Amino acid sequence: MISRSPIVLTILLAAFVSNCCFGWGREGHRVINLNGIRSLPSSMQRFRDVDFYFADHANDIERRRYRDGEAPYREYIELERYPEAFLQRMPPSLIDLQKKYGKETVRLNGYLPYYVVELTDSLRRMMQQGNWAATVTITAELGYYAAELAMLLRNTMNFDGQYTHNNGIKWRVEEEIINRFYGKIFLKRNEPKKVDNFSNDVFTKVFALSLKAHSKLPNLLRVDTMAYRLAKNNYNGDYYFVQWTETGKMMNELVQDGIDLYASLVYNAWVAAGGSTIIWQDDVTRKGQIANSEPEHLDPNFPNPFNPKTTITYRLTENVYAKLSVFNLFGQELEVLFDGRQGPGSFQYVFNAEHYPDGVYFARLQMNDRVEARKMILSK
Repeated sequence: MISRSPIVLTILLAAFVSNCCFGWGREGHRVINLNGIRSLPSSMQRFRDVDFYFADHANDIERRRYRDGEAPYREYIELERYPEAFLQRMPPSLIDLQKKYGKETVRLNGYLPYYVVELTDSLRRMMQQGNWAATVTITAELGYYAAELAMLLRNTMNFDGQYTHNNGIKWRVEEEIINRFYGKIFLKRNEPKKVDNFSNDVFTKVFALSLKAHSKLPNLLRVDTMAYRLAKNNYNGDYYFVQWTETGKMMNELVQDGIDLYASLVYNAWVAAGGSTIIWQDDVTRKGQIANSEPEHLDPNFPNPFNPKTTITYRLTENVYAKLSVFNLFGQELEVLFDGRQGPGSFQYVFNAEHYPDGVYFARLQMNDRVEARKMILSK
């Protein structure tokens, strides 16, 4: 019978509970969600207008993980348990897989790719219904799981290097390496293409990425062993430098693959749901964080373009929780200029970009559950 042993399952659940940031880490998931949405075509402008919403909610699963007993099993798949996986003959649905191997066996082996397929179809249905609130919630969650597919250690039995004497590699890769070097990842905007057959092609794309990530695992394990020895049997700065030098290109490619898959799934769900003919139920009144109207409270920064300082002004008409932040194009929060409660009035804060490179930045104002943003251009 194909199943995870009780000991291995205990190890997995312990790792799951103790690791508050998984997969690509908090920042990695933000980057993937943000850039996936920004890769969507102009015909999906409503999604692109609220790209920071999807970045901000990229890790919402963390708040539900302790209440959802099924959550751990959606996070991975042990491809080695299924010989047909490497022949690209996996059953086309989770139900078919369960019929073949048994529901509990499939559960213990994880079913990440199947959950991504099901989530994509749920997204299509919500779009068909014109349910914008459900659409943005599922879209944010889909980005998280699509990114997990691209993570090497989510597609294998050897999820923590326990079978190859690479114990602890899960933490080193998913936390330390990604969070140390995500700023060095170079990303491209690849606009998604329409698939011919929604159900079949989504299934094919999802499993293709799972298999690709799995194929990269031997190299990751080899470099892990080599870096440890070169660092004189320590997991120190020297270890992480060697690990990134040897695997950074591969990691970059997989992050890009995660972004491209995410954009493709959202785009093709939208196309299958009717595309530009979708009538959103809340088109007249868009509320809260997903409002995409011209900012009413956050004024344009001055000067703009600027070098290296600019003043950001905003006005409040009531007592609210306010947070003024500056983000870069990758959705990474660079500075928090204010974070707390404020009453009615006009407020000004200076952003000093002396230590940042030329480029586009965003001033982002959060007021309770409302968010506004302005583009700023640093030109040195």
